Amino acid sequence: MSVHTICITDPTAAKPSPVNPLGASTRLHLARSIRSAIANPTISSVILTGGGITAGASGGTNFSAGADIKEFAQPSSVTSTTGEGEDAIPSLVELCTLVESSPKPIVAAISGVCLGGGLELALSCHYRVCPPAQSAFGSRTKMGLPEVNIGLIPGAGGTQRLPRLCELGWSLKAITTGRMVGVAEAFKVGLIDATAGSGTASSPHESLMECATRWARYGEIMPTTGRMLSRRQVKGGSKAELNAICDRIAKKLPKVEKGGEAVHAAVQAVRASFGPYDVTFEGGMETEAVIFMKLLVESSQGRARRHAFFAERAASAGSAKASKTAAVAIKSMLSNPSSTAVGVIGAGTMGSGIAMNFLRAGYSPVFLIDNNPSGLERGVSLIKKLIMGDVAKRRLSPDAAKAMGTSLKPSTDLSSLGGCKLIVEAVFENLIIKQEIFAKLDAVALPDAYLCSNTSTLDIDAIASVLSPSRRQYCAGMHFFSPAHVMKLVEIIRAKETSEETLAVLAALSKKIRKVGVTVGNCDGFVGNRMLNPYTSEMLFAIEAGGTSIMQVDAAISMFGMAIGPFVMSDIAGNDIGYNIRKERGVVRDPETGLPGPNREEGMRYTDLGDDLVVKLGRVGQKAGKGWYTYDKRIGKGRMPLPSSEVAAFVSTYTAGSSSPDKGRRLKDEEIVERLLYPLVNEGFKILEEGIARDPADIDIIYLYGYGWPVWRGGPMFWADNEVGLPKLLARLEEFHTRYPSDYYVPSKLLRKCVELDVGVQEYYRRGLHKEGRNGKGFASKL
Repeated sequence: MSVHTICITDPTAAKPSPVNPLGASTRLHLARSIRSAIANPTISSVILTGGGITAGASGGTNFSAGADIKEFAQPSSVTSTTGEGEDAIPSLVELCTLVESSPKPIVAAISGVCLGGGLELALSCHYRVCPPAQSAFGSRTKMGLPEVNIGLIPGAGGTQRLPRLCELGWSLKAITTGRMVGVAEAFKVGLIDATAGSGTASSPHESLMECATRWARYGEIMPTTGRMLSRRQVKGGSKAELNAICDRIAKKLPKVEKGGEAVHAAVQAVRASFGPYDVTFEGGMETEAVIFMKLLVESSQGRARRHAFFAERAASAGSAKASKTAAVAIKSMLSNPSSTAVGVIGAGTMGSGIAMNFLRAGYSPVFLIDNNPSGLERGVSLIKKLIMGDVAKRRLSPDAAKAMGTSLKPSTDLSSLGGCKLIVEAVFENLIIKQEIFAKLDAVALPDAYLCSNTSTLDIDAIASVLSPSRRQYCAGMHFFSPAHVMKLVEIIRAKETSEETLAVLAALSKKIRKVGVTVGNCDGFVGNRMLNPYTSEMLFAIEAGGTSIMQVDAAISMFGMAIGPFVMSDIAGNDIGYNIRKERGVVRDPETGLPGPNREEGMRYTDLGDDLVVKLGRVGQKAGKGWYTYDKRIGKGRMPLPSSEVAAFVSTYTAGSSSPDKGRRLKDEEIVERLLYPLVNEGFKILEEGIARDPADIDIIYLYGYGWPVWRGGPMFWADNEVGLPKLLARLEEFHTRYPSDYYVPSKLLRKCVELDVGVQEYYRRGLHKEGRNGKGFASKL
């Protein structure tokens, strides 16, 4: 009698996915294999593992990342069998039922990712084992039910089996947060039965497959019915106590209307596992199925979340596969970070945060350059503080922290960057200063070093122009977002002479340092900050007219779902940053003469309110303890925005001279949202027209990861398509342009075209209409 191994893989794929998604052909393969094993009298037990048998023996492959969510476009394939006879493809629910009801014990040998449907499949097995937590494979093994992150709930028994295996409180938190847990925690809460080398193992060096075989042999002498979670009761107390646990957790979840639709649905499904009446497992499964399908078919929040999921992957993948030359360059930059030098110029908050990203990714040495010794010292202190913070949060071991500190090489000498493969400049937002730095790098950097600027608005071509012609192919923008060690977004900006190889390397490098890199074209503000310009302009006009307060504007935008309101955002970023950008553009008044900047056109709709806040009051933001709000270090660690009477009085002086048609009128929250966000979206359409962004979804990702756009609204372009409606957007922009003459209210030609054709902008791109454009001509791409 033998122990039979079944691998989770797609036998029809020429190159199976390394994460083993449970698509139709994989489910069919598993169902056939399990039925065959059950019917075979020479097989006494089964091991279910990821990938190939050889890799599985070492415990080095992924178990399964779960369902293939591309199938969600055909809801029937999710919950029911398709086809007939031996070719009938089981749903994941049916596959899990088949596994659990097997009269022969089935052991899940889990390594790598075991998520969503993958974990639901493992929960259906009679036993679950993993590599040791501290082993190379065990440290990379993660389990979880992350469905809420795409607007769904576990749909193959996760809400019913998990609370029967682990305590309800832990299970419900795991489901509603979608978080992944490691081997140690999984063993502690009872999610897995054992780790290799533990318990009755004959050797501490036992492999995962040896451990699974040991448990399979043990299972052969035990009845499988006792291991079927469907026959157990929910763990955690009486029904009253279980309901109290659900109530307590539900109170801490976001409101349904604020993106909490899926998490509250998950609570409802979990409640069905124990009450309110004498329910059966089958009854709970029916409730789970109904809720799952309702979210899948009807939830706009779910559609937005799934749009974001696919958009992120599309943005990270880029426009095409890397060439052989690019592949070699990527390997050179990524394969051995511990001996790949990286340099960061500028030891301010941004530069230090950028350096921290490379240190966390294992790059060594990482040079931090600043010509100001005291500034350099502050930067080093900030990085050391961040490293110790990682240790305190157990994200980093003391030994790894020590190695990281050793890898950091602070210097005031730019020539120390001579051996760096990548150099990121992150100094003051001034074109002349940046050009001076790049001219010096031209003399000291490696001939093929990637030279990147972290500028947020300046012309990358102008920066690259000071380099030798042979170097310009290696020059690009790499715009991180503050705080750089936290924010996931990087805008990769293509200059005229940036090579495809350079873009491919920077995209791959962004993944390596755990960022989402989006490639965009070169223009003032690129994508994110260019779209932000009308948003921040309108926030000032809204309060200058009087009747509407700073706090009301912030509250309206926060209620919409943005992470923070525009005035708080400005304070956090630094009001002086925006002022200096406007000064660089030549639109602010000269503080001495009072004359408008040379680029402020006559009749241009502009207010000096934001400029004067900085110049006259010195309220530069949170870092100074005063901006649009006041900040007290004794309250909320100096981050809590407090109303300022000084600012209120200051704003009122502008109201007196305002010529706004809204003077003295309190704006409704809906109008605030429209006034600020509609021109932002309109600018997104213009960016697409000009070929600065390759797809509307790229713009959505930039705003989701860089500007706090609520994921449950999908991004500004998705929101315009699916919630606002393009005809309404066009009509309101025309109304606003008449009432508040500004260029950013002039409707985009692309927007008009979409309305004329009665298609959304995403559909316009999906059909390839952007390649045709008007009169057979496509939009000129800068990518």
